[in-house]
Amino acid sequence: MNKRILATTVLFLSTFAWGLQQQGSQPPVPPSVPEKVGDEMCLVCHDTYTSVKRTPHASVECEACHGAGSLHVEAGGGMDLSFKNKDFSWVKDQCQDCHRQAPHLSNFSRSAHARAMVSCTSCHQAHPEQARAGMLTQAQKDLCASCHQASVAQFRKPFHHPVMEGAMTCSSCHTPHSEGQRRVAFGTEIECASCHTDKKGPFVFEHASLEVNGCEICHQPHGSVNPKMLTRSQVRLVCLRCHSASAGTAGSQPFAFHDLRSPRFRECTVCHRAIHGSNVSSSFLR
Repeated sequence: MNKRILATTVLFLSTFAWGLQQQGSQPPVPPSVPEKVGDEMCLVCHDTYTSVKRTPHASVECEACHGAGSLHVEAGGGMDLSFKNKDFSWVKDQCQDCHRQAPHLSNFSRSAHARAMVSCTSCHQAHPEQARAGMLTQAQKDLCASCHQASVAQFRKPFHHPVMEGAMTCSSCHTPHSEGQRRVAFGTEIECASCHTDKKGPFVFEHASLEVNGCEICHQPHGSVNPKMLTRSQVRLVCLRCHSASAGTAGSQPFAFHDLRSPRFRECTVCHRAIHGSNVSSSFLR
């Protein structure tokens, strides 16, 4: 009896081992490679032509962005080709296949938005329901405000740039796809000088603080409770940040006759009128 059980066990194990050997010797079935099916097949289910035809993407085939769709068709649809299910890196690479050639988009990977993993589709719509500049998901001021709440609060101050009123946009000063997010040149910021052309220079006598620190050393760019969007409530307090006897300040100490107890010396720009730079006066008197 024991011999019969032993023989049966040996036969079973031998058959099982042979089956495993045969299974391992068979070549693995290669995964199916998706192939393109053409826009006509996509439009059978996806009625997006109306929204795409009024955008710069009108001449781009669906599969150039979403990938080959044969497996998607065989499966009867699904979310496998939708950008909504893709991570930040995948979406960025897909968009930059075409858009990296644009000068203002080529440096996107180093921008603050990219470092924060703000995806292209967070701000842009490839199939917009409403035609907007830049194919944005919302009006620009509302889109930026959805994240940058602190800036919105500054625009509500009494003296501010008219962004919320629609007279200018965030991209008038900021480049959201580039490193640093601002168009800055040495000295006066390009974005400021594009409107404030009389402050642009170059001047024979440059204001050192403007050259080193830019406009923001004296002004708050989004908004302020002070006239001229100054960082301090009085002009003299702005000037004294540099022009004082305190250690570590960059400017020279005012002359002794500048007695700040007298009202006549409290408005520095009454005399130093060319405070942004002058071609005739080293003291910016005119």
